[in-house]
Amino acid sequence: MAAACSARECGLEVVVLDDQTTPGGQLFRHIESPLAQTKIDSKEYQQGLELINSFRGSGAWYYPKTIVWGIESHQVSCTVDGTPTIFQSLSIIIAPGAMERPVPFPGWTIPGVLGAGGAEIILRGNGTVTRNAEDPVVLAGNGPLLLLLANHLLDSGAKIAAWLDTGSWSKRIRSLPRMFSALGDFPYLSKGMGMALKIVKNKIPIVSGIKNIEAVGEEHIKAVLYEAKGKKHEIKSSCLIRHEGIIPRIHIPNALEVELQWDQEQRYWYPITNQFGATSKDGIYLIGDAGHVDGGDASQLKGYLAGVDVARYLGIISLGEAAYRSKKVLQELKAIQRARSFLRYIFAPNPNIFQIPDKTIVCRCEMVTAEEIRKAVKEGATNVNEVKLYTRCGMGPCQGRMCGPALAEITAGELSRSPSSVGTLQVRHPFRPVSLENYCKLHSAE
Repeated sequence: MAAACSARECGLEVVVLDDQTTPGGQLFRHIESPLAQTKIDSKEYQQGLELINSFRGSGAWYYPKTIVWGIESHQVSCTVDGTPTIFQSLSIIIAPGAMERPVPFPGWTIPGVLGAGGAEIILRGNGTVTRNAEDPVVLAGNGPLLLLLANHLLDSGAKIAAWLDTGSWSKRIRSLPRMFSALGDFPYLSKGMGMALKIVKNKIPIVSGIKNIEAVGEEHIKAVLYEAKGKKHEIKSSCLIRHEGIIPRIHIPNALEVELQWDQEQRYWYPITNQFGATSKDGIYLIGDAGHVDGGDASQLKGYLAGVDVARYLGIISLGEAAYRSKKVLQELKAIQRARSFLRYIFAPNPNIFQIPDKTIVCRCEMVTAEEIRKAVKEGATNVNEVKLYTRCGMGPCQGRMCGPALAEITAGELSRSPSSVGTLQVRHPFRPVSLENYCKLHSAE
């Protein structure tokens, strides 16, 4: 939305293809609904409405309920509300966003086991995440989104039975000197401290040193098992919410063969871009947390910068005008990135979470277990794509979105290497499932 607004201000014709039914993205999802007013922070709510109002008044063509499944040669192939369509474009800005890091564990496929992002969406839409409002919720993992969700759950009246902390305290202690950089965005830091204080005031039990989390149940989760300090414990619950940090969605950039780089601290691949979002592919821009995870405020600034730079790239505005329009926004973005860099270290994933039991399903599409992946490595596979050929892990409809990170961690662990050495899964068009009927209709028109 921010990119569309700035591009329109520069005189460009803009088409926005949105997977959702209304504008808002991940950060401001359903923000125009009445329920959002009661579930979203008032400042965030106002910020979101201002952006959406600016977007709606920008003059950009907006296509909701659109599934983009192909990008090539300056054209976008998609299905708009069920109708196959091709859009031609001189430049393409991609904003696939970020996703929660998928970490398989025993029982993670049982109904009632959620990610923090999914729980947040359900909470905003329904006002509760459990079938019975009296049922306690168990939180598990490590990441700022879990802190935010915990506060929203408390605001909704939900009961939180425990917070099972999987973070590494040794990593957190080593990150403390970087806390001074966070003072550059003191309102953001104080907001986080306020949320943490709320957890303390509500006396939510926080258990550290967690290992071997397991969800127990058949048709629905009934209990959560875990180990702490060498002892096994059980909590009765019908809802387990686990979150192990945020990673960029690199599915589309990977398919377009955009150059990627490995983040050793956060253990994820991210597309390399310049300060305006331009990738290694001519005319392809990447914005938001899909490049490097910096948060919602930074994502809007990245979008604004990309919209301006596309106008410069296409010769609509001069280099000098682009620099003038971008100067202040660039300064704001760099200040935010410096301040937020502390979070990269304080919430760095604990490598122990990837010690996945053999019988655990890793690829839910093809029902491939961790044991099968390790067996493939023992039989000679040396990277994720070779393991994919042996096991079909990553060949399902999601094309490795949910199993790719864990596949890399398990493969690398078996080889005693860094995940960066085993590569990423090769992704091809279409990015998303498309019916043969729609595909044929689209190409028969050519």
